[in-house]
Amino acid sequence: DAQAGLDAALPALEKAMAEVDKLDKSSISEVKAYKAPPKQVETVLAAVMILFGRSSDWATAKKVLGEANFLTMIKHYEKDNVSAATMNKIKKYVSAADFTPESVGAVSRAAAALCTWVHAIYIY
Repeated sequence: DAQAGLDAALPALEKAMAEVDKLDKSSISEVKAYKAPPKQVETVLAAVMILFGRSSDWATAKKVLGEANFLTMIKHYEKDNVSAATMNKIKKYVSAADFTPESVGAVSRAAAALCTWVHAIYIY
């Protein structure tokens, strides 16, 4: 039932937004500073770029991270208008064993928050 799905998704989304709210420009700069990011960081940013309809390479991710409104774009993401094609692309990321906030958090707190956000958008 749709309501049951929504009841499960909303707490995940609220948790993700709480994690995103903890992010600031310095934590994003930490991620952006990587010339060659750890695999988990690169994977999370690839998933974020797919949700934004952008190329999933690191160069594009760094450019988007550098945009002044990056955190605003995350916080005000149009979660109700994600296409089925985009969700299919994201599925391979969120179903990967190491695509967890805990795993990603071992290398980057900011990337872990973004990982939580990707999972929440997927569940939503």
